[in-house]
Amino acid sequence: MDTISLSGPWTLRLDPDNKGYRENPPDKVIDGTIYLPGTTDEYGYGEPVEEDSRDHLERTHRYEGPAWYRRPVTIPDEWAGKRVTLTLERTRPTEVWLDGERLGSRECLSTPHVYEFPGLEPGEYDLAICVDNTDESMDRAGVERSHAASEHTQTNWNGIVGEIRLDASPPVRIEHVRTTPNVAENAVDLAVTLDAPSTDALEGTLTATARSVTGDEVHVPDPLECAVSVDASEWTDGQTTLEYTYDLGPDALIWDEFSPAAYDLSISLAFETDADSGVDEYETTTGLCAFDADGTQFSVNGRTIILRGRTDCCVFPETGYPPTTTAEWVEHMETAKSYGINHYRFHSWCPPAAAFEAADRVGIYLQPECSQWDFGTSLVEDGDYDYYKREAERILERYGNHPSFVAFTLGNENKGDEERLNELVQHCRKFDDRRLYAYGANNFLMSPRPGAADDFFITANVPDEPTADPETVGRTPIRGTGHINDTPPSTTVDYESELAAYDIPVIGHEIGQYQIHPNYDETRKYRGVLRARNLERFERSLADRFMAGRDRAFQHASGQLAISCYREDIEAAFRTEGFGGFQLLGLQDFPGQGTAMVGLLDSFMESKGLLEAHEWRQFCAARVPLLSFERYTATTADAFVAEATFANYGPGAVTDATATWSITAPDETDIATGTLECDDLEQGALTPLGTIDAPLTDVDAPAELEVTLTVSGTDEADGSAVERTTSYPLWVYPDALESAEGAAEIEVARRFDEDIRTRLADGETVLLLPEPSALRYSLEGAFQPDFWNYEVFKRNGKPGTLGMTTDPDHPLFDAFPTAGHTDWQWWPLLRHSRPMILDDAPAEFEPAIQIIDTIYRNHKLGVYAETAVGDGKLAICTLDLSRDDPAVRQFRHSLESYLTSAAFSPEESLSTGVLESLFDAGDESERAYGDDAGAWVEFDDTAE
Repeated sequence: MDTISLSGPWTLRLDPDNKGYRENPPDKVIDGTIYLPGTTDEYGYGEPVEEDSRDHLERTHRYEGPAWYRRPVTIPDEWAGKRVTLTLERTRPTEVWLDGERLGSRECLSTPHVYEFPGLEPGEYDLAICVDNTDESMDRAGVERSHAASEHTQTNWNGIVGEIRLDASPPVRIEHVRTTPNVAENAVDLAVTLDAPSTDALEGTLTATARSVTGDEVHVPDPLECAVSVDASEWTDGQTTLEYTYDLGPDALIWDEFSPAAYDLSISLAFETDADSGVDEYETTTGLCAFDADGTQFSVNGRTIILRGRTDCCVFPETGYPPTTTAEWVEHMETAKSYGINHYRFHSWCPPAAAFEAADRVGIYLQPECSQWDFGTSLVEDGDYDYYKREAERILERYGNHPSFVAFTLGNENKGDEERLNELVQHCRKFDDRRLYAYGANNFLMSPRPGAADDFFITANVPDEPTADPETVGRTPIRGTGHINDTPPSTTVDYESELAAYDIPVIGHEIGQYQIHPNYDETRKYRGVLRARNLERFERSLADRFMAGRDRAFQHASGQLAISCYREDIEAAFRTEGFGGFQLLGLQDFPGQGTAMVGLLDSFMESKGLLEAHEWRQFCAARVPLLSFERYTATTADAFVAEATFANYGPGAVTDATATWSITAPDETDIATGTLECDDLEQGALTPLGTIDAPLTDVDAPAELEVTLTVSGTDEADGSAVERTTSYPLWVYPDALESAEGAAEIEVARRFDEDIRTRLADGETVLLLPEPSALRYSLEGAFQPDFWNYEVFKRNGKPGTLGMTTDPDHPLFDAFPTAGHTDWQWWPLLRHSRPMILDDAPAEFEPAIQIIDTIYRNHKLGVYAETAVGDGKLAICTLDLSRDDPAVRQFRHSLESYLTSAAFSPEESLSTGVLESLFDAGDESERAYGDDAGAWVEFDDTAE
């Protein structure tokens, strides 16, 4: 095939009034020159977008409407008699005109637009392409919300990106080649579709050559050469399909995440008919990969795996559209794989060919989707059904040979015509049976259930009674947002009982979504077609609350808490025997839909500096050691008891395995060590290693200890050494606590009333533990960071906060070891705390324990603050000190010791007037509500 690239300068005419094609448009209606591939946004065409209050990234320029791209093209003499096609790799709905003749239109968002120029003679032609990003096909509810077009990520750009080219082929050409791997036979079945302008009999030779190159292996099997003979009667509508089997030989390489050995496949056809002769060539990619649903888990080439996925929402801030080069996608996917990711779900969009090519090389299992996110009326309309049917067929035909393309779904959160959803899934499977299918991700939100034709089930929740009508029963989450905030922390949660009713693989939908406070230095990185005006607005709000510059500390503190929650989410999936896997939301920020800064990486897929990739892989990898224990806190009278297991989804069994454990003090001395008996650790299984039972009597408490488990052995698959280590924090406190000297002299009050003011005036020390009704302005307490973001989900009554930050060297913590951020030992103190809104405090005032507020409010919040009042000293604490819990008892002891020490010498930072504005000394029946605080929640004095 001969090719002419059309990359370069084109004239541009914007057509907002839809005047249509113009034969010789005057210069005054030509808007200028644009270089394709590219978009109007990149070249500054359209209206400048002024700063507004949107809650997502903002385009610098926006043009919506028809746009005409025009240039002369020359068909060379050597193309005489050949069939010429135009390919536009990725664009919006198009129509094409050649020398004033309209050649047709295309509307697919997921595959190239291809036009044939029939009977084209050599010479110069005027080529005009109209791209209309307001075409009626873009107005479908599913398309408009999808990440194929949403302003929240990809944006509804206008232009043409990727390859723009003319191709010339002989009269008989190879239209398409479908490859079907036969792993058991080390072979690939080929279905070669020929296209011809006539039904003449054909003779010739077909040659197939394959080559696979991985990091350490090259395999070039013997070519396949076959005689071709097609009778005139074998043509149907100008096409016929030839079938062959290409034996790759005994040394053939298989494809999976551990050995991504894809084959570059070249097919050549030398043909002769009564009228013509010639040679045509076709190139594609294939690989020996059998991806199956094996009971409730997935297998690849007979090996059980767990999907460790990320949800890709098409976040590319530089361009507003996805990359179209393999190198860019390789970098993108290698970054994800360094964090243990082996799977991408493309949320309501399908990436360009380069993403499939990169995944083939890197070893990533892909699940693209139709451009549909419509949880109300999916496929109800005939036009919608027809549109998505055609789009699905094009995706499957265009990208279906890639071994990385293992699953396909119709869109996100589908809830519409279930009969049609079922029909379309069955149609896709009949059209292409090489992969697994499902209706979509998180279908039927309020009544989750798999579709009748689904091979797997992606869901965030399962019905409380799976055998009942899902419309009539409650839902149980199968992700950490269901238990992390609401049950005391442990490492024992799994979802085995919740998933027992399902006989197909279940994948945890969009797990995580823990908001991390932005570091506003990121706003300076947006130098492409998008500006982070949402972040700029939040940054100004933070400064307005006199907290400018605190964003770095807030990001670090909220980020460390989010990582702990993500780890629990991921490990709960690993602890669930028979689980299909999970899809994170997200490894990367989502800078739209309310601005969800939920990623360990920012919008540019760059690290926030919160955790190194190798540290994340400690709990997110093919092989993960796990400890299951009831609580993160203990006393010296307790023993640390944990069950050790090993999740092995690596290449093979781990033979000659050993498991060692240790409990280490802050000075790195060992409190206890041990070895667990184990031999071979089966591949694709969660294997018990034994029980750790270590007394904590000799711990120099209080202390934060580290519990470490290391599993070593040999990989049966390739003989390589295996060593996997994990560690957990453990806080140990003294069993017996004595009151600090002078503790009886501390006056404890529940209201800031006249009596307390008198005592302070007399020089006394007062600890104010305000009743809920005594706080004029406060929020509900929470442990975990806000889910997704406050703006979108505040209707659920969550407080929107992002954990706490403090100075760990503050003498308040001399007997309560802590980092400068929330960790598991803070759960009973924070879960039912009542953060005070301290906006009326002086600008320089910082509470000793500050709660990080949602970026939508940026209140200055505190759960512990102190100030001198006259000759007296006042400490204010709104943590929940009522629980009979080791951490609560220890914090109370540390607080008491601090308040009776010389170190408690606060400055007069809060005036009496400010204090009176914060607290209500009146009728206890009065209740104060914070700004957007949601429903009032009383303190719960019972231990959970």
